[in-house]
Amino acid sequence: MGRGPARIWTPGDVVLGLYEVLDVVRDGGMGLVHRVRHRDWQVDLAVKTPRPERVRTPHDRRLFETEAGTWVGLGLHPHTVNCVYVRTIDSLPRVFAEWIDGGSLAAAVRGGRLYEGGHRVALGRILDVAVQMAWGLAHAHDSGLVHQDVKPANVMLQRDGTAKVTDFGLAGTSAANRQEGGDGPGDDPPGVTFAGMTPAYCSPEQAVAAAGRRAVRLTTATDVWSWAVSVLEMFAGRRLTDHGQAAGDALERFLRAGGADDARVPAMPASVGGLLRQCFQQDPAARPSGFHEISSALVELYRAELGTAYGRPEPRRVDLLSAGLSNQALSLLDLGRADEAEELWQRAVAADPHHLPTLYNSGLHRWRSGRLTGEELFSDLAAARAAGPPDGLGALLLGCVALERHEDGQAAELLREAVAAEPDSMDAAVALAELARRPPPVRAELDGLIGRVTAVAASADGGLVLSGDSSGRLVLWAHGERSRRRARRTLTRSGQRVLHLAMDAAGTRGAVLREDGSVETWDLARRRRLDRPARQDSSPACTLAVSGDGRYVAVGRQDGTVRIWQPGRPEQVVAMVRAHSGAVTSLALSRDGSRGVSASFGRGDHDGTVRAWAPFAGRLLGTLTGPVRGTLRGREVRTSALDRVGISPDARCAVVAWWTGPLTVWDARRCEMVSEVPHRLRHVEAVAVASSGPTLLTAGDGGTSIQAWDPTTGRCLRTVDRDTPSGLYSVDGVALAAKGRVAVLGGDGLVVLRSLPGTGYRAPWCYARPGSARELTRTDEAFRALIARVDELADTERYASAAETLRAAQQVPGFARHPEVRQAWARVGAHGRRATLLGAWVLWGYDGDQVLTQPVTAALGRAGTLLATGRWTGEVDVWDAAAGERLHTFDRGERGSARDIRFALDGLLLLVLTNAGTIRQLSLEDGGKRLFTDDSGRISAFALNPAGNRVLIGDETGTLRVRDLPAGSVLSTVRAHAGKVHAVALSPDGRFAATHGSTRSQPSFPQAGEHEVHLWPLDAERPAWTLPSRGGEEFPDFSPDGRTLFLSTGLSTTAWDVASGAFRYSVDCGGSFSSGQTARAFSADGTLAASPGRDGVQVWETATGRVLHSLPCGMPYGFALGADGTFAVTGGWDGLLRVWDLRSGSCLRTLEGHEGPVASVELSPDGTLLATADLGSALRVWELAWDYAVGPGDGD
Repeated sequence: MGRGPARIWTPGDVVLGLYEVLDVVRDGGMGLVHRVRHRDWQVDLAVKTPRPERVRTPHDRRLFETEAGTWVGLGLHPHTVNCVYVRTIDSLPRVFAEWIDGGSLAAAVRGGRLYEGGHRVALGRILDVAVQMAWGLAHAHDSGLVHQDVKPANVMLQRDGTAKVTDFGLAGTSAANRQEGGDGPGDDPPGVTFAGMTPAYCSPEQAVAAAGRRAVRLTTATDVWSWAVSVLEMFAGRRLTDHGQAAGDALERFLRAGGADDARVPAMPASVGGLLRQCFQQDPAARPSGFHEISSALVELYRAELGTAYGRPEPRRVDLLSAGLSNQALSLLDLGRADEAEELWQRAVAADPHHLPTLYNSGLHRWRSGRLTGEELFSDLAAARAAGPPDGLGALLLGCVALERHEDGQAAELLREAVAAEPDSMDAAVALAELARRPPPVRAELDGLIGRVTAVAASADGGLVLSGDSSGRLVLWAHGERSRRRARRTLTRSGQRVLHLAMDAAGTRGAVLREDGSVETWDLARRRRLDRPARQDSSPACTLAVSGDGRYVAVGRQDGTVRIWQPGRPEQVVAMVRAHSGAVTSLALSRDGSRGVSASFGRGDHDGTVRAWAPFAGRLLGTLTGPVRGTLRGREVRTSALDRVGISPDARCAVVAWWTGPLTVWDARRCEMVSEVPHRLRHVEAVAVASSGPTLLTAGDGGTSIQAWDPTTGRCLRTVDRDTPSGLYSVDGVALAAKGRVAVLGGDGLVVLRSLPGTGYRAPWCYARPGSARELTRTDEAFRALIARVDELADTERYASAAETLRAAQQVPGFARHPEVRQAWARVGAHGRRATLLGAWVLWGYDGDQVLTQPVTAALGRAGTLLATGRWTGEVDVWDAAAGERLHTFDRGERGSARDIRFALDGLLLLVLTNAGTIRQLSLEDGGKRLFTDDSGRISAFALNPAGNRVLIGDETGTLRVRDLPAGSVLSTVRAHAGKVHAVALSPDGRFAATHGSTRSQPSFPQAGEHEVHLWPLDAERPAWTLPSRGGEEFPDFSPDGRTLFLSTGLSTTAWDVASGAFRYSVDCGGSFSSGQTARAFSADGTLAASPGRDGVQVWETATGRVLHSLPCGMPYGFALGADGTFAVTGGWDGLLRVWDLRSGSCLRTLEGHEGPVASVELSPDGTLLATADLGSALRVWELAWDYAVGPGDGD
């Protein structure tokens, strides 16, 4: 969006390189209307711009924006002018509407064009326009709008005779007026408030309101009156009165005079006069009920007067598809109505989950507001691009996002591809020009260090870097030097571990804090150590800082004090401040040392505050404390060991990520808060803040991303670790230089420098080319006809023909992934075999880091419609799996959080095994709850039969119980093991139980030789057979026919004959296995199984144990097989999901959406819903869209 002084556009101007100004169409007192040509679309648009002097005040601007928003919300109709979008240019909001090439109805009346062709033709034309106006106004009224300014000048005519109502500038909505009115429903009478009028066309009630009675409510009847005035003008050939409220009298005079003065104008039929008399009733309630009634009467009147049927079919409202909805959303976002824009984007995604402009625009908005990372946006766009035909738009949008993320190499490749496809693209040209202006990115590495780098510091420009490691080595690195010897100077080769480093802005003075508490100062220009300061007391040093000019060194200590001295004079402390009541953990000095900022955060003795102070005056300047996060012994809790703070080296600002609180930017000079926003920072250990600007850099232990943030918005600017060596798997030392444009990172034996994004280039919004109402009507009708045909064919069991027709419906523009297409495939595809993955997308996500259990405990219902999740506090939530709506929350119960959740009794019950050793039975019908405990010991395992009406429960004493559901009564009890039951399985027919348990009464983790597997007939007191356990965890499963028992350890699976206990085969996966990892998965029919392998997932036949495929997905964590055995989904330690074709073993799609290892993967029975969770407790639900190979049905 352009920002700058507004300039009046003149013909010949080219605005933003995109809009060619062709003409000034209207120059009124309130504003101007320009005709412009959109150069990318090669489409003419009308642009309505308010005069700058008319929107100088916030009130004036708000009025125009309200007008624009009203028009945007009207949507598409063949007889209203479409508002394509609203866009702010040169600080003025401008309405871009479709261009109508035939001029206004007022001009047609005034110029006589309306009456060409003789009286009969002219009469037909007048009635035609009157009907179309009525249809357009009916659409506005159905949308909740009252136009309030209906007149011939606000009706546009196309050259083919189509009439369109325009200029909804005074329109009011009943919803908006209710919001502005009383306290609740019914406070105001129906209608809208007066917003203005044109006197010659106003209704009596408008005239009353204009005279000062502003409480008058205007209904749709006011537009009926003004429509009738306009129709009267068409039959008169001129305006008959300057006062619209007198139109009834003007009609009677006109009729008495015998018609129009102009001989070209046809006479008004008596039936038309009668209709107009009804419209001119003084009482609004006595007028026709609305324009549906009026248009129906006119259509019959047309037939009666002209002797032929009216030729236009009555149009219906056109539902916007993704392109139109996305444009509407951008308009509302430009008008400051972000919540409404997001709702429209959600509707657009529902209509087409892979619509590129929608995903791009909504993704940019969410990225810039801190709710999405740039990597996630790029991944979503790449997936959408892969699902559609190749074109230049996908490359352009991806290139613009890459450019804003400062992924310059990636951006250059994509933008060149975009230009090759669309040589005249202005957005691509602007992006390439930005790329050409950028300096080369910083990309440097200092490797070959012996120990783990524990601290780094950098000069202000990033040219010098000081690093310290666990072996005590100090290295000064001038990364711009070409000579390795000159670039790298080792200051100390060994010594105590380096804990903290600090450097002045020029890189001439440095300070070092070592593990033994000793502090060193260095003359870095001469590479020599200065005198160490004398120990002043026994309180150990915790952190240090150097002033920007290098004149002062400050040390923060365990006792909360900060001491300052001058290098070279270590014996003399020039200032001492008691900064905190706890240990000082972070510290910075201003350039001249006159201001200090410190923080006391972490575990143990810390006060959880940030403070600014004047050291030489010994005066506290200000304090930042955390938000209240509960109470403890009646006192407010404002601190947490998981709070994280960063202070800029120049002591200008501090950034705090409060655990379970906001991300706060604090101006330490003014001691006031700059911003507070939600944040997504998790498991962060190392934090750095840039000087002269609050760019934030975060890192942590292995698995935590290295990320740059704009802390004022919570936006992740870039994830750096995807572009770094493996030695940075875990980072202890971080620093920022060059005003936040360069990251300095210390890892295992190396220091890395990388460029970071800065402010400047912002990817432009993408306005989709609009379709006309007529085009959308035609495509919608074509699509509806095809879907109706699909239903007809499916009803007669002609499934192959239905599938072909459905593929034709997918080819209708805008409907490729429409919800009705997906619903139809679910019906038709059930009679075929899964063939091709058409697309995959996230339906919704939930960040449960501070809410859900870790790892996430979740279950997808058998029908795939419900999802259950457990909270670490014990509550259980039930979600609409497709919509992401939380339907119900069961309270935490007696005690314990969920270890395992399963649906039972056809999805009517939930069984929840808690870590307190109980099972909660939760009813989804009536919300009822039942608690199963064990008299002997804590419950440790349970299993359900396929029907879900029996549950087998094992406890820590080795006892087995079978209960019926939902009553919960005990059907049988067996003492199965001497010690704890670790895992159980119930045969499909309910006759057998398989158990893995301990041979010792004392609880222990499963070890080889101490555990065994039993196969129990549930009506017997002794097991049918017993096997020694192979040690570790062992999971039993029955085949669907109940004849085979599978025992899985995660390392291998063995198959055993249930009747005899005879060994059948073994599948050795050759991988590694850890607790929490998926050990096995089966298809619904039991013909295929999967186990974790060394570098992927092994898929094998359960009948023979023959391995069919090894899916190369790296070390697997969670995985699942499709119910029909045609596909699998694997989740890896790399956070990626992969969808596999089990017929070929090929990877169909790679899905990005998790930042950590994917621990849980669940599929709905029909294979269209996928629920996943990672170790960071992020939950995602995906939709998988499939094509099917459908053979002939009985009706084909």
